[in-house]
Amino acid sequence: MTNRQSPAIVLQVTAHAEADKIVTLYCRDLGKITTIAKGAKRSKKRFVNKLEPFTSLVVTCRPPKKGSLFFLSEAELVNAHLFLRRHYPGYVTATFISELVRRFSGDQDGDPAVFSLLSWALAGLAERKNQGVIAVFFLLRLLAACGYQPQLTGCAVCGAAIDQQPAFALYPANGSLLCLRCRRQSRGSSLHLTRQTLKFLASGQQLPLSRLTRLHMSTANAYQALRALCSYSRHILQQDIHSWKQLQRLMQETEHPSQPAATIRRPE
Repeated sequence: MTNRQSPAIVLQVTAHAEADKIVTLYCRDLGKITTIAKGAKRSKKRFVNKLEPFTSLVVTCRPPKKGSLFFLSEAELVNAHLFLRRHYPGYVTATFISELVRRFSGDQDGDPAVFSLLSWALAGLAERKNQGVIAVFFLLRLLAACGYQPQLTGCAVCGAAIDQQPAFALYPANGSLLCLRCRRQSRGSSLHLTRQTLKFLASGQQLPLSRLTRLHMSTANAYQALRALCSYSRHILQQDIHSWKQLQRLMQETEHPSQPAATIRRPE
């Protein structure tokens, strides 16, 4: 079959047999694909330092004749995002973002908007921006790209706009808001969102990606927003987002530091 070439970002890498690697990529043109890189563990030219999580590449691969594994024949390095392997908060956030893409994306279901969103997030993390803010807006825009945009303009029952109430609750079952009065009359679990947090989220739904990192959201607001959006996402996916626990712990420590953060190095 004819080789395909596409810009791609490495989402996950696992060892396979003695010398191979299984590499999950999100490609601009092909979407999420799983590839096998033959001899990658021993490669001193084709794949050396390229097949690492979060690396941006241009890949050449051959579609499978049967099964689901693409054959990865070449990888041209575009950006190694080395900063993310030296900076623990950035690494944790990138891991969270990568897991979201893997869980929300179907195989070979390409979406250039998702690829652009993923590229934007990794670039923002490398610039040492607020990791929580990037995680919030990434998940918010990913939900919209996948057809699950939460309705954040006002109460789904009485129609009260977010400017008319001090706080609302997001219902994970359908991604809608209820004002506190309507919330008391409803059943089911919900998560509190202040008016300020909702205004940030409303801006995040409307602004172009290039302007999102200019929004200055506090850690408390970002954590509140992520808790609600992750709960909604878990309801959609019907499974846990495993990396959320680590990011949640990191954000809680940032909001209430008890001691200086230690430098944590990831093994080479």
